[in-house]
Amino acid sequence: MTQEKQPDTKSRSRRKVPIMPAVDFPHGARVEVQVGRVRIAVFNINGEYFALYGRCPHQSAPLSRGRLQGTVICNKETCWETKWVHDGEVLVCPGHGMEYHVRSGKAFGYDLKLRTYEVVVEEGQVTLVL
Repeated sequence: MTQEKQPDTKSRSRRKVPIMPAVDFPHGARVEVQVGRVRIAVFNINGEYFALYGRCPHQSAPLSRGRLQGTVICNKETCWETKWVHDGEVLVCPGHGMEYHVRSGKAFGYDLKLRTYEVVVEEGQVTLVL
């Protein structure tokens, strides 16, 4: 009996979707990109680029229109003191205020995570890697 070889996902060619020149995508900018039927929200936060699934799962509000801020936490790690964290990295849904950490896609206070996508800058072009 022979075993079927599984495809090596690391060697598979990944699709690259150019977004725009980096010089046209300054700090604080965001854009919504349509890739097939999927909308992806892309953000520039202090020169780092992040991409998330572009619709809030609650009622499909466009996350590219949400504001970026920090959030307050209070837990064992902060000795139960309130602490402001993730300044400028918390995306607030424009529909109902749900908060997501842009770096990870995780929702604060819920067991929910948005899909994240890799973003690279190649030859001065901001590119989404799928």
